[in-house]
Amino acid sequence: MLRAVAKHSAELAEKVVKSGALDALVNCLEEFDPSVKEAAAWALAYIGKHSNELAKEVVNVGAVGLLVLCVQEPELTLKRIAATALSEIAKHSEELAQAVVDQGAVPFLAALISHPDSQLKRQVCSCLAQIAKHTVDLAETVVEAEIFPRILNCLKDLDN
Repeated sequence: MLRAVAKHSAELAEKVVKSGALDALVNCLEEFDPSVKEAAAWALAYIGKHSNELAKEVVNVGAVGLLVLCVQEPELTLKRIAATALSEIAKHSEELAQAVVDQGAVPFLAALISHPDSQLKRQVCSCLAQIAKHTVDLAETVVEAEIFPRILNCLKDLDN
């Protein structure tokens, strides 16, 4: 339900945040059930996508480190949405992209460039691009994760 509300606008996402839902969502990322983690990651992605301020709220509540752990989980759908959530956070500013980097996301994302699932590869490439776009240093961090030549192989992928 939180996801359904937060996705529509920054104002609605802010109401979700002001209700105190972020702490509960972060707690859900620590649950054993992957579907609970996935639902929480979706809600956090929708909250973080709207603005720099809302993305900072997601970072400040400690969600990034748990989203990085979700990227490492075996469940494909959880990997996808965790990468999406990290991308939505990183896109806003250098500071937020650095927060994603500081939580160790880049090596795990870079390793997924060669994953056979096209949707996951798209989300991973998007997230790495959102990190790299802000500064030379952040771009170098992405490159240092040994994305080459794997990233170039995506150009040959059968998925357009």
